[in-house]
Amino acid sequence: MDNINLYSIYDLLKVYQSKKISPVEYLQNTFKKIENLNPKLSAFISIDKETSMKKAKLSEQNFLNKKERKLEGIPFGVKDVIDKETEKTLNGSRSYIDYKIKKKDAAVVKNLIEEGAIYVGKLHTHELAIGAPTLNGMNKPSSNPWDLTKTAGGSSSGSGSAVAGFLVPFALGTDSGGSIRNPASMCGIVGLKPTYNSLVMDGVQPLAKTIDHVGPMARSGSDVSLVYSVLKKKLKVDKKPIKDLKIGVIEHFYNNDLIANDEVGMLFEKAIRVFEKKGALISSVSVDNLQTFQSVNGIIMAREGYLQFKKLIEEDGKKIDEITFKRLNLGKSITNEQYQISIKHKKELSLKMNVAINNFDILITLTNFDLPFEIGNIQEIEKYYMRNARSPFNVTGNPSISIPCGLSKSGLPVGFQIIGNINADNFIANIADEFLKEIDWENISKQKIYKNLYM
Repeated sequence: MDNINLYSIYDLLKVYQSKKISPVEYLQNTFKKIENLNPKLSAFISIDKETSMKKAKLSEQNFLNKKERKLEGIPFGVKDVIDKETEKTLNGSRSYIDYKIKKKDAAVVKNLIEEGAIYVGKLHTHELAIGAPTLNGMNKPSSNPWDLTKTAGGSSSGSGSAVAGFLVPFALGTDSGGSIRNPASMCGIVGLKPTYNSLVMDGVQPLAKTIDHVGPMARSGSDVSLVYSVLKKKLKVDKKPIKDLKIGVIEHFYNNDLIANDEVGMLFEKAIRVFEKKGALISSVSVDNLQTFQSVNGIIMAREGYLQFKKLIEEDGKKIDEITFKRLNLGKSITNEQYQISIKHKKELSLKMNVAINNFDILITLTNFDLPFEIGNIQEIEKYYMRNARSPFNVTGNPSISIPCGLSKSGLPVGFQIIGNINADNFIANIADEFLKEIDWENISKQKIYKNLYM
């Protein structure tokens, strides 16, 4: 389906180079899409038309003069915990409304702009980036483009919704317990939680620095790989075809430690068969119990999150959404001894995970164990939000990319994770790209989302 509304990063770079469309024309089209669809999706909370149009005109000249950069003329948005010069970072919270305008871009935003990407606006986040969006936040929760009554996930909900809804080709999110991979799974896109500390976090609001990550969300593995290379300032082409892979499947996370929804589990089993049919060598692998990882991640997040926002909680607690307050205030009762024990366990679990993965090229497991649920439903958030296998890789720091593996009978996407060795970020993104081409995900998503939103 060749439609200007549905172009990927690589599609856009090709049409810019061939002069079929200019960056200015595409940006004008982007604004129209946002104007028409954002009332439905609630993905963007702000738009910077004036500056972005100036950047688009510069990109147009760069293509005419054959001086284009790696992301020349590509629009993007950032989660509202990431600083943008001349704007406030509200962190999805009423408590930050009176804070000062930022004087410089976050390091990751600066890297993108230096390579020609065009910042267009801030994207919705659940308050203080801790958990799934509720109806009580400062902004209306983002909707899932596959079904507008369902959640887009969180906390990088606006990033997931904007990318899946084809408002922008890519966006930035953050991930301390799965907040890139959760909306990626729920919205049927590709979300990379990079190797811990591989990207500079300067200008990104911390939640829990020991497990915080910032990373790209896009609609293909190749687009994610390109953006990550720009963020990292290092283009590393590291590829291995699926037919040559040795893959370890962490089955006990979803069929023993917790039990995944039947339909979700079946779609992942189909994904495993895709790898097998392509020639990959598949075997099961055991690591520590899922609840062990969740406990360690939970204690670290609660304690560090509480200390990060202690002043806000104690002095301005009434402005904070009840569910956010409850999550952060858990850290008040965690002792320093408990915290230090969890930090010690984190190191031990990381070493053991890396021993396990050294026997394989990649590990795979489910992202979420349930289908996207009703938007803003507190009961369903509390029932389903912790049913996932995302936090183990915040604990270990391994790169983990969530990608779609199919649709449920009700037409909702299901995602799984590809986990790599430390610094194998581009390696797993390229595997993701080959897998998605094999299942023809690009056409599946274009047809369904176009019908849902553009017809």
